[in-house]
Amino acid sequence: MIKQFFRQAWTMMKQQKLFTGIYIAGTAASIAMAMTIFVILYIKLGPLYPEENRDRMLIFTEVVVADDEGGGRIFNPRLKYIEQLKQESKLLKKVGVREIVPFVSDFSHLCEISSDNSNTTINELPAYVDCGYWQLFNFRFVQGRPFTKEEEHSPVAVITASLAEKLFATTDVVGQRIYIDTDYYSIVGVVEGQRTCLTNTPSAGNIFVSIHHARYYDEERKSFYGDVNEINEYNAFNGYTYMYTIAETAKQSDSIKKEIAEIYSRILQQNATTNKKIEPRIYEYWQTAMDVRHDSNFFTAILEYLYLLLAFLLIPALNLCGLISTRMSSRLAEVGVRKAYGATNRQIITQVLYENMLFTAIGAFVGLVLTYIIVYKNCDWIVTLFDGKISNDTIAQGVTFEMLFNPTVIASVLLLALLLNIASALVPTLLALKRDIIQSLYHRR
Repeated sequence: MIKQFFRQAWTMMKQQKLFTGIYIAGTAASIAMAMTIFVILYIKLGPLYPEENRDRMLIFTEVVVADDEGGGRIFNPRLKYIEQLKQESKLLKKVGVREIVPFVSDFSHLCEISSDNSNTTINELPAYVDCGYWQLFNFRFVQGRPFTKEEEHSPVAVITASLAEKLFATTDVVGQRIYIDTDYYSIVGVVEGQRTCLTNTPSAGNIFVSIHHARYYDEERKSFYGDVNEINEYNAFNGYTYMYTIAETAKQSDSIKKEIAEIYSRILQQNATTNKKIEPRIYEYWQTAMDVRHDSNFFTAILEYLYLLLAFLLIPALNLCGLISTRMSSRLAEVGVRKAYGATNRQIITQVLYENMLFTAIGAFVGLVLTYIIVYKNCDWIVTLFDGKISNDTIAQGVTFEMLFNPTVIASVLLLALLLNIASALVPTLLALKRDIIQSLYHRR
């Protein structure tokens, strides 16, 4: 019976090419647009290597210190205070720190990366991290290992396989030396690079060295602030780091946030000798990725995307509903004949739904192919949609296989499209079946 339904649907497709073409094109366009939205969200929030723990990650990014006018100034956490925080905390198990480099898009701050074995020089921004960083991000080591706590004050580095290929034409480079400007570092590990096209994520980078060995961590950065009093205030409150940790549950996440805020506030008040109100802010990963306030919720953050998703799927579905309604009017005589020969409403509905499923399947395939072409060829601007914080400077390479061929993303979009397309076919079919056999048989007379 099912084979018969599909055979009839295939025959009808060949007979009514205009209707078939419009239906498939409408379905393909809606799925392509919806998939683009899903891909953008997945790139930002999905568990992409090596950030598979995004759903449980907390990021300590800023501290708000009240000023004399009743407002507040925002500072970044300081490394030495984070070290003290780690010692006093009872809940923090895995903690990693990464340095923030001011004016990251300013190419004057890029370093020249070179090696003894090659004349190739690459302009790259090193990532300064601590040894705990490697416990939070699941980098896969092609060669070697991460640097240890004992090596944090030594000139050691971990580089990506792509950088190793460019500098040495091989990934077997453990023990070799590279130069960051004029400073040399010994390579202790080679990792697979991150699988996201954004360079503003916590795992971004091609060369990782110890934050405790950063060549311009303190004094050189003071030149970014002109006024001496301004510098002194920054010395008291401001740092150049983000702190990362992972919570096991949502309940523990709230406890960790509260503990970090309490301990860091106390540490800052003691070291800065201030009575100002201090408010450390710890964000979940999705909050930093979506650039939303600390008191927002996830549903509100993605609401704009949901509106677009519904528009991309619902509007084409309504158009298809009108198209199918017109087509069913032309098939009333066929429906009447089938009912006269004993066909039940259920059988007729089933046939129409199988026809719809075949059209939807073909449209979905075309839509997926169209999505991959659009996103793959236009990653440099697709990812920047709906996000003013993402620019061409924060996009590295194009999208990867993992971003596009995610089963959950594909299944979600196809399921939504299928449900809407079934509804668009079911409504006009039910209305057509309300007519009695005589009316249906004489409809085209």
